[in-house]
Amino acid sequence: MKFPTLNITLCVVLGILASNEVKPDINSACLLVSLLFIPFLLFFWLSNKKAIFRFYFGLSAYLLSFFVGFMVYSLHFKHNQPLHYSNELKNEKSLVGGVISEKIRPNKFTHKYFLEVETVDKIDKTGKLLILLSKKDAKKEFQIGDVILAYAFVKPIIRPHNPYQFDYAAHLEKKDVFHQLYLEDNNYSVVSCEKNLYYKLEQIRNVIVTKLENANISSNRLEIIKALFLGQRQDIDQETNNQYSQAGAIHILAISGLHIGILLFFFKTLLKPLERFRYGKIILPFLLIFILWSFALLSGLSASVVRAVTMFSFITIGMYMRRETNIYNTLGSSILLILLIRPNFLFDVGFQLSYCAVFSIVTIQPLFAKLWKSSNKIIQYFYDILTVSFAAQIGVLPLSLYYFHQFPGLFFLTNLVVIPLLTLILVCGMIALLFAVMRIPTEIFIHLLSFLVGLMNRYVAFISSLEKFIIKGIPFNLTLLFSSLLALIGIVLWFKKPKFNRILIALIFILLFQLSIIGSLEYHKSNDEFIIFQYPKQTILAKKTNNSLTIFSNEKDIADNYVLKNYLQANFGQIGSVTKLKNILQINDTKILVIDKGGIYSIPIKPNIVLLTQSPKINLERLIGELNPAIIIADGSNYKYLVENWQQTCLQKNIPFHSTSEKGYYKIELN
Repeated sequence: MKFPTLNITLCVVLGILASNEVKPDINSACLLVSLLFIPFLLFFWLSNKKAIFRFYFGLSAYLLSFFVGFMVYSLHFKHNQPLHYSNELKNEKSLVGGVISEKIRPNKFTHKYFLEVETVDKIDKTGKLLILLSKKDAKKEFQIGDVILAYAFVKPIIRPHNPYQFDYAAHLEKKDVFHQLYLEDNNYSVVSCEKNLYYKLEQIRNVIVTKLENANISSNRLEIIKALFLGQRQDIDQETNNQYSQAGAIHILAISGLHIGILLFFFKTLLKPLERFRYGKIILPFLLIFILWSFALLSGLSASVVRAVTMFSFITIGMYMRRETNIYNTLGSSILLILLIRPNFLFDVGFQLSYCAVFSIVTIQPLFAKLWKSSNKIIQYFYDILTVSFAAQIGVLPLSLYYFHQFPGLFFLTNLVVIPLLTLILVCGMIALLFAVMRIPTEIFIHLLSFLVGLMNRYVAFISSLEKFIIKGIPFNLTLLFSSLLALIGIVLWFKKPKFNRILIALIFILLFQLSIIGSLEYHKSNDEFIIFQYPKQTILAKKTNNSLTIFSNEKDIADNYVLKNYLQANFGQIGSVTKLKNILQINDTKILVIDKGGIYSIPIKPNIVLLTQSPKINLERLIGELNPAIIIADGSNYKYLVENWQQTCLQKNIPFHSTSEKGYYKIELN
């Protein structure tokens, strides 16, 4: 086994993925691992006796690794833990006590936090909740460490109401957050402040932020500095966020391997004189690892920071070991350690992108480096940046298309300028922090830092303004993701060592990718349907036929609606026509009566479906008596109190009622 750690890590990853689907109980998973230890130990003993048993030992090791991943996920799955609050949820208000552990990005109406649960109805419990604090009713924002006591419903996090929308609830589940508390109208109180580690780190961050604010740094620059050094991205405005995303530089805003790598290089250079002292070469790697983890603590121990610091901790040890190490085994070891402690990190998009980028850089960049070398160090430096950018972009391209459905065509121009600027920004910022600790005046470095961040912001804004080079709305599903990754791996392996069997494998994977594209197009083309979408204050209906979408709506610029864009993107479709909404729609054999605010519904034929829109003033009992529809639907354009009244009426008349605001979109299969 050339890369044993990497192979074992891959098996653990597959075990975690399988466990995520099956959701086994802890006892079953632990029993499987215990049983598999027997053949593992047996074949280990036999392999030392006879070489023929080495294959079976390797097979048993991989199988054991798979079920270790299976067990680790089940051990960390919160619903398997008896003290988790979710095991005793009631359909009534609960008295919940806990500590605010993290601030997250707010929306227009609410502040958002994570709460570490301590008690539910005065019984000790564990778990994590999403806290939604109404901005209208909030006396003040919560701080990290605040102990909260709230009397409210513990509700599931709302699932998406339209097809192919981002599932925020599923996203939070991978962070072990399954429910939410909505705080308003004095249904909560801050009873004390727990001065734990997170509180102390938050106080240090607040001191740094105050110092930066006193330097009169503009808000758009200050938020970038907070993101780069403190891991606080929640206050970056949406426009800046979009600019970095469209320019292909969104990874700059999340502390990742790039940032930690630059900091490691900076401190390694700064502390190099220590190597001259006795035991200096032994002390230095541990000192570097301590500095990196201190920075990780300061920035809040987010998933991206933890994986980056873990990875570079292994790389640091590898650099100072007096033996040859393999980068693939080093990376595999860091992944294995992270996943054994936090298996849910596997489902973090940043985790996937980060490791794909690193593996791609160490594999593909040397191929680019061999193509051309310059005797000029400056030219070679920028050429290296260019090749590293291309290598990383190739590695993350399938994942980027799957998650973000866009491709920044000028990413290489962005990185040519942004990476050198980021290096200067991080070095300048670390010098300012070190001077602040030593109580040396830092104003010059803070103003230099502000200038460099402003320069980076302006350059990113310029690149993002070149919209012709940003390809958006690219359809890319899970089948295409896996087949494209296989094709990419096959091509890279062939380029590294051109052999007949490798080119054959590469061609097979490329063919598989092509078949995936054809299969995806044909599958979506064969599934025709009619959709009543959920959208606040608007009525949007659509009929999909052969991947062509006919939209029924009276709204302006409806083709730019994000709900429709996501639907088209997922279905490999395009807009065929936009039609004004009529009162009667014939969808194959289904007749739909649309009643708008006019409340008119006198028609010669009885409909199968009645759709209520724009809050019509009607007598629903009389309507049901006259038309007797199979189902009544109310979309998101209606007032909430009217929808509740209609629902009660339909319940009394034994007529099915579907509110898109509550149950989500309504679909009619047309095949």
